[in-house]
Amino acid sequence: MPTADAPRAADARAPRVTIRAVAEHAGVSRQTVSNALNAPHRLSPATLERVRRSVTSLGYRPDHAARALTSRRSGLIGIRVGSTAHRTAAHPDRLLHELVAAARPHGYRFLAFDAPYGDDAAEIAAYGELLAAGDVDAVVVADTHPGDARPAWLADRGAAFVAHGQPWGDPDAAHPWVDVDGALGVRLAVGHLRARGHRRIGFVGWPADGAGGDARRAAWLAATAGADGTPAARGPEATAAADDPDAAAAAVAALLGRSADAPTALVCASDALALGALAAVADAGGTPGRDVAITGYDDSDLAAFARPGLTSLRQPIRLVAQTLVEQVLDRLGVDLGHRPAPAGLVPPELVVRASSAGPAPRAAAPGPADARPAPRTTAA
Repeated sequence: MPTADAPRAADARAPRVTIRAVAEHAGVSRQTVSNALNAPHRLSPATLERVRRSVTSLGYRPDHAARALTSRRSGLIGIRVGSTAHRTAAHPDRLLHELVAAARPHGYRFLAFDAPYGDDAAEIAAYGELLAAGDVDAVVVADTHPGDARPAWLADRGAAFVAHGQPWGDPDAAHPWVDVDGALGVRLAVGHLRARGHRRIGFVGWPADGAGGDARRAAWLAATAGADGTPAARGPEATAAADDPDAAAAAVAALLGRSADAPTALVCASDALALGALAAVADAGGTPGRDVAITGYDDSDLAAFARPGLTSLRQPIRLVAQTLVEQVLDRLGVDLGHRPAPAGLVPPELVVRASSAGPAPRAAAPGPADARPAPRTTAA
């Protein structure tokens, strides 16, 4: 037998609980209940808690269909899910989880749909159907790439949207976007390695993509150069055929066989590539972290479980999601109660583990001292 505090909505035969019933139960106005559901920042903590207790006790569930009829909005934000540029990346799932959590307090949810990665025409067709039918109020464009046709299509139709990813190759783009500063991440990794005495810091990346991969390689080239532009701390580079540990291991094995300029450290464009680098060093009879320092990017679960633990750049996924949601809701005119988090680049955080924590091998070639201060990092 249900208790007095059990949600009445659990009984399918019970009449639907109305917002008026919640207001009477809590001893407040219907507007106060509406604020508790849609703009909680407007209420005092005590009033908000009282309303939430009544919502739980009565089992109230917002009538999204009725709200849509009144506001002519669906309360949904569309986003494509599926494959990404790098198949081993784990952060898209984490990002979607954080997007849902960030939208919920504002009364919004996400509608996920599938479309082939990189097929702008197919994705635009999906946008057209969803927007024309009123199924979504706005869109988060994921996985931007050079020549991306989606932002311009949405902008031409006056649709509310924000992009997750920089407008690669389009410096004059006016639409809002949010991305993690991959170039800064690489500079942090190189600075960390130089502070430990490394003077032959190599790079393991992807084939040219005109986007994030190229930006990370360019940052490595700049960070390993001296004041005069010469490669003061630069080792050799390798290009893995795919974002895959096996492909990276094959590429790194070739670098390690070059006795004249074999790297003492490797900056890798992803955790998947870094795992391959760890394996290549071990297969060559060395000890990763002692003979060759290695850093990754993403700080995925792979980084924490690797042996030795992998130094990696942690992407602030929660901050990215919060910013994306606030930017797109601001364009819908939703009252956030504060200014939306600024669009643009957000910084990653270097998490130092055993794969790079030790000093450079004594055999490392001497190089000019690095007068720059070591970056702030987090040990894990």
